[in-house]
Amino acid sequence: MSQTSARYIKTEYREKEDFRQGKFRVDSALDGNSYFLSDCENNLFKGIRRNATEYFSDNKIAWWKYGKNSSDEPTDHMVSSQIQCLNFLYALRNDDAAVLQLAQLFDSDIDAVLPVPGDKQPGYLSFEFVYDNKPLLNEDDAGAQRGAFCTSVDVFLIAMRKEQKLLIPIEWKYTESYLEPENRALEKGKGRTRQKRYNQLISDSKQLKTPTGLVHSLFYYEPYYELMRQTLLVEKMVEKKVADDFLHILVAPTENDALLKSSYACEQQDLVEVWKGQLLKSEKFQRIDSSQILDLLGQMPDYSALYYYLKLRYC
Repeated sequence: MSQTSARYIKTEYREKEDFRQGKFRVDSALDGNSYFLSDCENNLFKGIRRNATEYFSDNKIAWWKYGKNSSDEPTDHMVSSQIQCLNFLYALRNDDAAVLQLAQLFDSDIDAVLPVPGDKQPGYLSFEFVYDNKPLLNEDDAGAQRGAFCTSVDVFLIAMRKEQKLLIPIEWKYTESYLEPENRALEKGKGRTRQKRYNQLISDSKQLKTPTGLVHSLFYYEPYYELMRQTLLVEKMVEKKVADDFLHILVAPTENDALLKSSYACEQQDLVEVWKGQLLKSEKFQRIDSSQILDLLGQMPDYSALYYYLKLRYC
C-alpha cells in the first residue's frame, strides 16, 4: 500500500468496491456515511479489533492516514488496503500452522515458519515491517516510523525451505491504481534525496537490472518504486546474513485491471510481466489474488467466523 502525490483517478473497480463497502456498512447496521464509518474501530474484524490496535500502538506503527484521520487510529475509510490486509491476515499472526499454510501458497517446498524479529511480542507475521532502514537504505527522514516516511513492508514472514531461511515480504494491494504517476526521482525537494539514497543501491543490486537512464526508469514510478525499495531491503538483509534468500509476493485482485493492466509502462505487458522484466531472477517475485487466501481460510475450521466475515464484506 502506498500514497503518492499523483492525480487521483477513480477507476471502475474502485467504484465497484466503494459501493460494496457502503452496502456492507448499511447491511451491518454500522453508523457512517457511504463507505466511511463513524467508529473507525468497526473497520476491523471484531476478533482482531483490540489486539490489532494494541499491536500498532505497542510497536509505534502508523495507521494509513486519509483526510482528517489521525495516524494513531485505524482509518474510517472502508476501502483501505491496510485494513483489508489486517482483516485477512492479522488473526493468523501467532498461529504457526496457519502461517505455514499461507507460506505454502507461495511455495509448496516451504516446510516451516519462524517468528519475525522486531515486534515487542514477535509472531509469525509482522505488519508494516522495517529493518535497519537507515544503514541499509540510507533512509533518515524526520518523523519516519513504521508505516510512514520509510520503506515498510505490509506483511513480512520468515520461512524455512530445504534447510534455507527465506524472507517473504508481502505487498498488499486492493483498489490502488497508478494511471498517471509522477517520477519520484524528479519530485521537487525530495527527488535528489531519493536519487542519492537509491541510485547506487540499484546499480549494485544483484536482483534489479540497472537500466539506462536510471533517473527516468520505471524504478521511480509507482507501483514499481515501492517494489524496488522492498527488493533492496530484503536483498540487503540477505547480504547481512539475516537469511539465505527471499521471495517477494504481491497480493492484488485480478479484477483490478487498472492496477494490473493500466499501470505505468503496461502498454504491452501486465504489471507482473513488466516488473519481472526488471529482475535478474524473476522467479523471486510472484502475484497471488487475495481470493486465494480467502479460499485457504475457508479450509481452516478455527477461522470460520473470519472466513464468513471476509466473504460477506469483500466478495
